[in-house]
Amino acid sequence: MNSSNSFNSKKISVIITAAGSSSRMGGSIKKEYLPYKNGTVISSCAIAFLKAAEKNKWNLSHFVVTYPCGGLKESQKAVLIPDVKSQAFKDISFVEGGDSRQASVFKALDFINQNGKSDIVLIHDGARPFVSESLIQAVVDSVLKTGDGAVPGLTPVETIKEIDSEGRIVKHLKRITLSSVQTPQGFDFNKLYDFNLKAKNDDYEYTDDTEIYGHFGGTVRVVPADPDNIKITYPKDLERIKK
Repeated sequence: MNSSNSFNSKKISVIITAAGSSSRMGGSIKKEYLPYKNGTVISSCAIAFLKAAEKNKWNLSHFVVTYPCGGLKESQKAVLIPDVKSQAFKDISFVEGGDSRQASVFKALDFINQNGKSDIVLIHDGARPFVSESLIQAVVDSVLKTGDGAVPGLTPVETIKEIDSEGRIVKHLKRITLSSVQTPQGFDFNKLYDFNLKAKNDDYEYTDDTEIYGHFGGTVRVVPADPDNIKITYPKDLERIKK
């Protein structure tokens, strides 16, 4: 496959999710807005995607950041640092999130759908600042090649057991059949949007978009993940961004 021609013909959109409360972190600053390198945690995410798009000549159609209710100015300040503004793609959109990750992603997808749509969409956690351009590209390549969804995954290091509500082991799981998944997650845009419309009417909260995609008939493939692509979740994770 000539990937250059594929990128030029396919519209690619990026959604960075940052509408959560960061409740597990504590503190007065959202984890996505914490200082990192020459900017913030979330601006580092944005730069990685913008550089991947420029390097690989994507037809980047939308770049959307979700933010908490009433938090537009704080989000813009954290994202639109000089290094982000210097990138060739200038049109970063900000969409107010909902009361869950699922609701926030749907609002971002709906924004894209109402503003020209897309062919491929990448969804990334705004608290994963260590994402590499090569990992981003691997996800895009997989979606382009297979037409399926794609997610980075790692085989767990520890042996994992299934337990019941009282903490008793009820099933011995095989690590080789398991994968600890990360973001970015990549999908066919139209399928994901349609599946999210259906999920919106469910009385069920899905953990992520791979679950929605798979539940409604899509296939998601795992590509090799990067152990360094961690999500900042707890205070101890801040040691990584202080280095």
